Order: sequence, then structure tokens, then C-alpha cells
Amino acid sequence: MKANKGGFTLIELLVVIAIISILASMLLPALGKAKEKGVTIFCVNNLHNIGMAMQMYGDDANDRLPTTSANITIAGQGAWTNGGGWMYGLQDYIGKNTNVYRCPALSQQYKQSGYSYFLGSEAFYQGGPVSIPMRGIDIPSFYILSGDCIYPADPLNADLNNNIVDTAFSASDAWLPTAQQFPSKIHNNRRNILFADWHISTYKSFRPSEMTFSLENPGIPYEPYAP
Repeated sequence: MKANKGGFTLIELLVVIAIISILASMLLPALGKAKEKGVTIFCVNNLHNIGMAMQMYGDDANDRLPTTSANITIAGQGAWTNGGGWMYGLQDYIGKNTNVYRCPALSQQYKQSGYSYFLGSEAFYQGGPVSIPMRGIDIPSFYILSGDCIYPADPLNADLNNNIVDTAFSASDAWLPTAQQFPSKIHNNRRNILFADWHISTYKSFRPSEMTFSLENPGIPYEPYAP
């Protein structure tokens, strides 16, 4: 007598497929968050390198941070005009690795946006940019030096800077298309912020108890004056 060979019935196969589908639907969001966390760590490392470059720049520039306000002449090429922007000022300390200025998450969100970080220490005096002295920052653990942008750079702007919360935490600028006026969708809706004592933390919103754009006072969401 021949032994009967066992096999799956159609119903059993459908049950197995259904179970696999349920497990996949449960695991995929967790995997997505894990992947985004990995990108967040990559982004934090970028800001760490930017912070180190700022320290070295300050050592060679009488303890001052790089100045702001300049454009580039060719989109994505980094050909700065007007004496150069803050990214240009750090170039000798960053080296040829311009990917330091690009967050993979923001770049993917906005189809390869070339520049992802802003300089928070922006100040102006009589209409011109002013370089802020690092020793003039009274509360470095609060003072925002740099961080994630929540919208892409203009193709001709490699000098992203702002001294107000909208760059990192709210896209309220009227010139932005309506479709871009929303909180950041990267890093699980959080932003990496580099402070003047060189620590980096992540936030969902501006936190007055831990942040400031003022050289002297905590909790100020804008730079109130030039140094």
C-alpha cells in the first residue's frame, strides 16, 4: 500500500497568508521608525561635525562664529558670492565632504534638497551681517547655533540662516507654497538642534525652558538685537 502524502489545503494556505500579512502590517511601522532613527543619528553626526568646524573656525577668527548672508551663483554648486556664507566659512574645516550639509531625510522628502541646516546665530547691524562672538553668549546650553530646517533651501541659497523659530519649528513664512506650510515630516516629526555648548538634542517644538536666540536671556524665540 502506498502511503498518503500530506499537504496543505487551500484554506490552510489562506490562513497562513493572512497571518503573515497581519504580522507584516504590525512590523513594518516599527521597521520604518527604526530606519528613521538611524537617519536621525546620521543627521546628528552631521551637526556634530558642523559644531566641531564652528569651534575650529572660532579658534582662527578671534572666537567669532561665521557670518551669514550670501548666495551661490550656480544651483547646487557651492559657488558663493558676497564674500561667502557661513557654510563657505566652515569649508576649510569641513573639507570636501559637502554631504555634511545634507540630511538624508530632508533630501529625500524634498527630492534631493542640497542644504538642510540653518545657522541660528544670525545678527545684523545697520543692515549688514554681524559675526557673533562665542564668548558673548552668556547661556551657551540654551543658545541655538544650528539645526534642521523644515523646508528645502532655494537652489541658489547655500547660506541658510535664521534668528527666529520658523526655520526649525513652523513654516509660517508667507512666501512658502501652501503645500509646504506644515511641521517637518522627518525624524519622526522631531528636529535636531545644535546648541552653543555643542550638545545636540531633538525636539518637536520650540521649548522656552531649554532654548533661546538671545545672547543673554533664555526662552527668546528670536534674536532681539545685534551684538
